[in-house]
Amino acid sequence: MTNFEALLEFEHSLSTYSKSSNRLMLSNLESRIEYASQFCQNQSSEEEPSQSIEKLFDDYNTAKDDFTTCGKCGTNINTISSNTCCKTFLDTKKTISSDLEMSYWTSFLSNPSQTINSFPSYTQLLFLQQGIPFQLRGPIWKRLLLLNNSSIPQTSLLVYENFQHSYSADISTQISKDLSRTFPDLPYFKQEETLQNLSTILNVYANYDAELGYCQGLLFLVGVLSHQFKDDPQLVFHALLTIMETEKSLHDIFTPQSMSHTLQSWNDEFQTLLKTIDGELYRHLNSFVEFQVFLYQWWLSFSCSHSPDMNIVNRVIDFCLLEGWKTGIMKISLGLLIANKPILMSLQDGDEEVAYQHLLNECKWGVVVNDVNSFFGDLLLSWDERIFEKKPTHLQTLKTHKRSTSMMDKFKSINLSINLKPRSNSTASDNPESAVSNQSQSSLSVFSSKVPTQDMDSIYSDMSSQSDFVPFKFPLKKDDTEVDDLTRENINLKCLLQQALSMLGEEASDLRERAAEYGV
Repeated sequence: MTNFEALLEFEHSLSTYSKSSNRLMLSNLESRIEYASQFCQNQSSEEEPSQSIEKLFDDYNTAKDDFTTCGKCGTNINTISSNTCCKTFLDTKKTISSDLEMSYWTSFLSNPSQTINSFPSYTQLLFLQQGIPFQLRGPIWKRLLLLNNSSIPQTSLLVYENFQHSYSADISTQISKDLSRTFPDLPYFKQEETLQNLSTILNVYANYDAELGYCQGLLFLVGVLSHQFKDDPQLVFHALLTIMETEKSLHDIFTPQSMSHTLQSWNDEFQTLLKTIDGELYRHLNSFVEFQVFLYQWWLSFSCSHSPDMNIVNRVIDFCLLEGWKTGIMKISLGLLIANKPILMSLQDGDEEVAYQHLLNECKWGVVVNDVNSFFGDLLLSWDERIFEKKPTHLQTLKTHKRSTSMMDKFKSINLSINLKPRSNSTASDNPESAVSNQSQSSLSVFSSKVPTQDMDSIYSDMSSQSDFVPFKFPLKKDDTEVDDLTRENINLKCLLQQALSMLGEEASDLRERAAEYGV
């Protein structure tokens, strides 16, 4: 039962003394609501049955939690420990003792957007200063990503189902290599089912978003999401789509065509922020280190690599989901430098290798581990939010990568009449050379500075030659150098899927039968 009157009274009390204006959090929420609203009309009428907070706590299996650790000694809660602190930690976390907090989480799981808008200060207190109960983290992340949609949008499900073929041989090989080294010590990432799901999600996304393809950094995000959304790879895929579609700047730091200048833009913006927040530290570091040496690795791994405590990784994702990904990553990076200021200020010209070694290893989190709540809930919220809203003057005219339209927008923006005809017997599965021929989509590693620039042949070469596509007006100019054959063919396929989507509803079963008949 939600006690709104008590929540409103407490919210008013918090807002009176809060240093944060909550503008960044609410702006991030607004952009995601706008994105999610486009799927409302396509939602299934069947809603998932809601679970009570008590049942979520009772059903939680700590033996399968590889991320949550004891707040004092750092021992993982899925191990049998005789440490008194571990037992105390689990005892204090086994339930929600506050009726007010219980009311908040009940309201949030029912209507997340309304709850955040109504109680922004209490939202920040529970999410960032106090921390999400680990038993609720999966359901809460799911609600943050789906918002008020009751289930995964049909558009995402169609993409996930229809792009599971004709993978790039180069990308599949790179993904297979990276699967075992992203979180190498965690049992969950050694399970065959986990590895298969991760491989499918990343290969499908590389097929779908040919502009980005694949970069190892995506595995840090997808891996953490997969751990929370166990047994639901479709939800993980939709989460990846949502994150990349709602934050184009984040998308662009992983895209070969835009990676270099977007990272440089972030670097310039970051240095301006650091100079504003702590000029002394900025001037000192600027005198002997190159910021991009450590910042780029932080950003391309979502600040999740080289963490001494996997609970920190959870908190990083909590923060970015709430505040926004670029803002969150920037704030966390600023916080890490400021938290390590005493060490960094003791170094000088000639000690740059020592600085890099410290900042690129787990020891950079050393001072944070002792008080995670203070780092995420106090330090990162202590700065004037207006400096993160303003774009530095020298960046106003910076050339940015022109991403034509969002991937999901292309489903809706192109009017295409397609006459479906059964494919001939010569399909991608029958012709290995067609399925994975001389493809070189981006397969980037955060351990390598090499950025492939070769063009890639179509992953749907058989489709483009055997399907009758009626000419249509492409939304970009024909002489646009950023539009290659692969992009055009991918848009054609997405238009085909959109036509299928428009037939969903009473004809859903018929659509699937027809799709199977035509090999779609």
